[in-house]
Parts: sequence; structure tokens; C-alpha cells
Amino acid sequence: MQTLTEIRQLLQSADLAPRRRWGQCFLIDGNLMAKLLELAEVPAGQAVLEVGAGTGSLSEELLARGANVLAVEVDPGLCRLLRQRLGGREGFTLIEADALAGRAGLSAAVREALPPVAHLVANLPYSIATPLVAECLVSSWRARAGQEGHCRFERMTVTVQREVADRLGASPSSRDYGPVSVLVALLGRLRLGSVVPASAFWPSPKVTSRMVRIDFDPAAAAALRSIETLRALLRVAFGQRRKQIGSILRRRPGGFDADALAAAVAQAGIDPSLRGEAITPAQYLAAANAMG
Repeated sequence: MQTLTEIRQLLQSADLAPRRRWGQCFLIDGNLMAKLLELAEVPAGQAVLEVGAGTGSLSEELLARGANVLAVEVDPGLCRLLRQRLGGREGFTLIEADALAGRAGLSAAVREALPPVAHLVANLPYSIATPLVAECLVSSWRARAGQEGHCRFERMTVTVQREVADRLGASPSSRDYGPVSVLVALLGRLRLGSVVPASAFWPSPKVTSRMVRIDFDPAAAAALRSIETLRALLRVAFGQRRKQIGSILRRRPGGFDADALAAAVAQAGIDPSLRGEAITPAQYLAAANAMG
């Protein structure tokens, strides 16, 4: 694994520096890098998506374990550095692009390069961690449902801001509970890993991080009829999370037919006086399925 001195030297040799624009922080603690890889349990020959490849420290470790690495990096300078260092390595592919395309989900460049099945292993940039995990889960559901052009992420092992880790595993009525909490609960199995102090990164962020692993659960995912309906329902419920569901229904929200939505909510056993943040994942699943 690259040390702080080596990362500094690599950046200086390429006339580069960490960019705040992309929230660049490089993991410099070898023990914690080893713990991330241990948590990931990447088998040899496994296709791995790494988002935010940086100077290639994690990429090298994955390659050493026999993984086929699809590295995504948005910084043109770091892409030049990665091509110089790893461009000739077997099993390494670099995509110079944003990993996400806004509400369209994973970017076209990433979708086209991904195989049908992959793992995600990354020290994720904080700004995209929540939407990226959500989109990987959605992609996995669509792939399981037989929709073409989508990758099933069997496992996602990532380092994220601790606040994001709390959000991924949050329970109803808690401060951190939100749409991604519901997606994780319905489509995957979450395992919390090591806490990562700010001092483990350079430059040091102002927050603590945590490793998490999410294993996609095909059997659980099969219980959901439509990922699009579920996501639309979550947008309605959490878009005004402090309002009672009954009050939201009267406003004809989200393009839903008001009567059909009210019937689905009743069928799911949801009390209209509840707020969106108090509704359980199982109730969201029942309501989404009742919508057809």
C-alpha cells in the first residue's frame, strides 16, 4: 500500500495536489486498508468497480489479489497518473468520468463497461456515497429482474462518512432514517466494519468515517414488484418527512393517483397520522406492491 510519502511524491512528480472540488482524501493507514480488503473478501477473478481510484493504492491491492479492476476517476490529472502507473497491468481498466449521471443513475460510461455481475470496493468520495450506494442497489434489482444493461452488485464494501454509515442502517423514527435506509433494508444485508479516524486520511477530513459491507439479497429483492414505484413512493414520503401521510395524500403527490395511493397505504396497514420517517421498510414494500 502507498505510504503518505509515496503519495506525496507521486502527486508532486505529476504536478498534482489534492483537490477540494472533488473532496480528495487518500487513505494512508495500511492496517485499515487491510481491514477494508478483509471485509470485502474479494475472490480471485472477481470483477470489481472502484470509484474514486485516486493514485491507485487500493487498485494495486485489488490487482494483487487477482481481481479485475474497473477504476473510475473524474480527475484528469489523476487519470494520467493512473495510466502511467497501471495502464499496462492485466486486469486493470480505467474510466475517466463521473460515476453518476444525476438522476439517471450510473453514468453511461460506467454502465457500458460493467459486466453483468460485479463487486463494489472503494473509499468513496463523501459527496456521492449515498446516491452511489442507492444506484448500485437499484441496478442490482433491475439486473435480478432480467432488465438488460444493468449490473448486479453482489457485494458493496466501502468506506464512507460515519454519518452515511449510520444512514444506511438507520431504523424508522431515527434521525438518520431515509430512502437509502429503506433500500438497504429491503434489498441487502448490512454489516458494519471498522471506524476510520480522520487521521487515517491525507489531507485529513473534518469527519470520522466507517467501513460498511452490503450484500445484495436476491430473495428479498424478488419480493418487490417495481423498483420505480418504490422509489417514487419514497420521494413522496420523505420529500415532506415531517408531514403526516394523510396530509401528503390530499395534495395528489408525485404523479400518483390520489385514490390509488390512499388505497395502497391502507392495504399496507399504514396509519395516515404517521410521518414518512416512521413507516417501516416492510410497510413501504407492501404499499409499493399494492400500487402494482
